[in-house]
Amino acid sequence: MKLRVIAATLLAATLLVGCGSKESGEKLTGKAEGFGGEVTVEVTVDGDKITAVTATGDSETQGIGSKAIEELPGKIVEANSADVEVVSGATVTSTAIIDAVKSALESK
Repeated sequence: MKLRVIAATLLAATLLVGCGSKESGEKLTGKAEGFGGEVTVEVTVDGDKITAVTATGDSETQGIGSKAIEELPGKIVEANSADVEVVSGATVTSTAIIDAVKSALESK
């Protein structure tokens, strides 16, 4: 009886591990020149859907360019497009993020 319980538990654990979530989607990278230097984006797509965008621009101005780096990726995912409005006051950084996303998507 104990052997059956152990076997059933192991089987259930194996099935649960096999059904675990896996990160799906293709990761694409793009770069463009921002206000303070290069801006890099990583775009995750699943088919034709943009599922995630991360942007980094270590040389962008804190409080200005950094605002675009924080806000635009979410707007791009929500719109499922790089055709979004720039962040006021951070036009150069915003444009760099948008151009980098477009570049990443074109490489697909």
